[in-house]
Formats: sequence, structure tokens, C-alpha cells
Amino acid sequence: MLKLKKILIFSILPFLLVGCLQVETNVNVKKDGSGTINEKVLFSKTFVNMIKEFAQSFSDSASADKEEFSIFKADEIKTDAKDFGENVKYVSHTLISNDDWEGYDAVYSFDDITKVKIAPDPDSKVGIGDEGMEATPDEDYYFFKFIKGNVPELIIDRPEIKLTEETEENKDTVQSEQNDEEMSEEFLNMMKGMSISVAVFVDGKIVNSNASYVDGSKVTLFEMNFGEMMKNKEAFKEFKNKEPKNIDEMKQYLEKFPGMKIEIEKPVSIKFK
Repeated sequence: MLKLKKILIFSILPFLLVGCLQVETNVNVKKDGSGTINEKVLFSKTFVNMIKEFAQSFSDSASADKEEFSIFKADEIKTDAKDFGENVKYVSHTLISNDDWEGYDAVYSFDDITKVKIAPDPDSKVGIGDEGMEATPDEDYYFFKFIKGNVPELIIDRPEIKLTEETEENKDTVQSEQNDEEMSEEFLNMMKGMSISVAVFVDGKIVNSNASYVDGSKVTLFEMNFGEMMKNKEAFKEFKNKEPKNIDEMKQYLEKFPGMKIEIEKPVSIKFK
């Protein structure tokens, strides 16, 4: 299930202490159902440098001539293709490094969109070196169906959005979270660079769709741009401390945050030509 509070807070807390994370996933679908996946993953330079220093502190001085440590390994980027589903293949990747960010931009290809799955949760990207990470359950992915024709139709089944009502059982836990995680201005400022997004681009013009966020040939399924969301800090604090209990409340929050987009239609239909 797509747990909003988990994605917003708990998955990223370790990174808020030292920097930020950006994950952008774009699925490009052609008229025959084939296409590519572009994935860009960036960590703040502060975080990358911290990891490198930690690794070097445990390295043998005699190994100084060895290849410089990197948290972005080519073989791991290549094998990430399997995380996107059956028959998805690695095409290429480019390493990115500047004063603020370090990461990679990778391209993967597929010949059948119905065999592709996309996870919006960034856990798989932040679990660096965590060999024991649990596999993402199937219900936490976006899945696709495709109907070929003169006007192809792409059908997207999103993860369930879990909206938990407050009960006596979890009331004390929720209150404790509110007290222990009071968000200072410094805490909020550290989140400004963070962003997570999942979008679909179709090869043609969209002629009909029930999607909530359509821009030309682009349909945004999920987006958390914390820089934009921080422009309404009070609303963000309210959302963090009081998770919406139903879809109507969810819609109200979405209207408050220009940088927050969560597709609530299920399934999403996109017809294009």
C-alpha cells in the first residue's frame, strides 16, 4: 500500500540529518507498448562525502592505489533493471556530479509495458549497503495494461492509498510522534531540496484520460517536491501530524501543496494517438 506518512517522513529521516535525496522516474510508452524508463537518482554532496569518508576510514592504507570508493557502482545500476520487471533491460547510464549533488541518470528499455512495475517508495534507493532489505510487496507497485489499436490505451493500476483512522490503540503513538518530531525551521529547511516523482510520457497526443495531472503528453502519477511544499509550512506540519482519513481529506491537502501530486483515480486510463 502507498503509505503517505511513511514516504513523507520515516523513509527519509536518516537523510534529513545530512542532506537530501532526489529520485525521478519517467516511463516513456510508444504506440506498440514498448518504451524506456529514465531514472535519475541524486544524493546531496554532503551525504555522499560523509559515506566516502566513513568508507575510507576503514580502508587499508596500503590500498591507496585502488579505485576510488563510489556509492554508485556501474554493475549495481545495470542490475537495477530487474527491479522494473520482467524483460526490462539496461541501456546506459551517466554519472552526475556537481557542487551540490552526486548520482546517476540511467536508461532502461522494455518491449512490453504490461511486464513493467514501478515503485513510488524510495526505500530501494536509500537502502545503500543494506543486503537484508525486504522485497517491495506487489501491492506497492504501479502496474500497467495496454490495449493496442489506432488509438492505443494505457491503463495504470496504482497502489492502494492507506488512510488510517486514529484509534485508541494508536492514539498514544501518534501523540508521541507529534511531540518527538516537532519540526523546527532548520528541519524544514533541510527538506527543501528533496523531491520524488513518477511520471508517464506517451509517444503521441493524449486524446482522452481520467488522470488528475495531465500536461501535454505527460501524466504525473506521484510527486513530492518538498521545496514547493515548504512554501506552505503550516499546512505541511498539519499534514505530517494529522494524516488524512479519507479521499476527500486527501484532496483538500493536495490543493494546499503545489508540489504534492498523488493520483487518486484507480485505474487511470490514457488514450493517445
